[in-house]
Amino acid sequence: MIKILFFDIDGTLLEFGKKEMHPELIDALNKVKKKGIKIILATGRPPFIVPKFHGIEFDGVLSFNGSYCFTPNELIYKNPLNKKDIQTFVDNAKKLKKAVTLAGINKMGCNFEDEGLKEYFTVAGQHVHVLDEFNDFMKEEIYQMMVATTEDQNELILENTTTLKVARWWDKACDIISCNGGKDIGIQKILDYFNFNKEEAMAFGDGGNDISMLKYVGTGVAMGNAKDDVKAIADYITDSVQEDGIVSALKHFNII
Repeated sequence: MIKILFFDIDGTLLEFGKKEMHPELIDALNKVKKKGIKIILATGRPPFIVPKFHGIEFDGVLSFNGSYCFTPNELIYKNPLNKKDIQTFVDNAKKLKKAVTLAGINKMGCNFEDEGLKEYFTVAGQHVHVLDEFNDFMKEEIYQMMVATTEDQNELILENTTTLKVARWWDKACDIISCNGGKDIGIQKILDYFNFNKEEAMAFGDGGNDISMLKYVGTGVAMGNAKDDVKAIADYITDSVQEDGIVSALKHFNII
């Protein structure tokens, strides 16, 4: 029996560039909640730009790809990045002439203008700003970094770091998180909090950073618009986000 559902946001709950879910999806999620099933957002976004949707309230958030998890009333788990490796990573990026966005709990910003980063944030309907106090911000708790590099540059960008890894949902840029992070780690922390097991969990996603999540839960659902490597590991492939694939899957599994 499914007791908890995890949802990626961009490309899963929301069409890229959109800010509101389809009314049919909101109605379906409210039916899920009436059955006592928990609904959780699972996103790479920082907490302060996790959207609040009209007509539906989520029971928790897995943000920063699992590195900062909370309910509306309580912090469940946090896993900030290693400060030494942050500096090394920023130095590596400079060698590639790439800016880095640092993201903390309450703010984020980059060290210089970068068209690739600008495009990355635009895809998710967000904006990135240059921080004059970037070096001071590096000394605070940072949970995620973003950089406009491609997969073939992973080794260069991570050179001489020991605690970082790439979480990628787009081919021209990526998120950088802790090696012992990921949406699967965040899911386990939330399952522990609610006293559920993996077999009672279902997750929905479309991007590469959703793979660990879909593989970890009892039932992993890939959206019809998901990348091929995401579909390859999913237990079920539903319709696209444009076609309300979540609603289709909830009906398929007799959850609603």
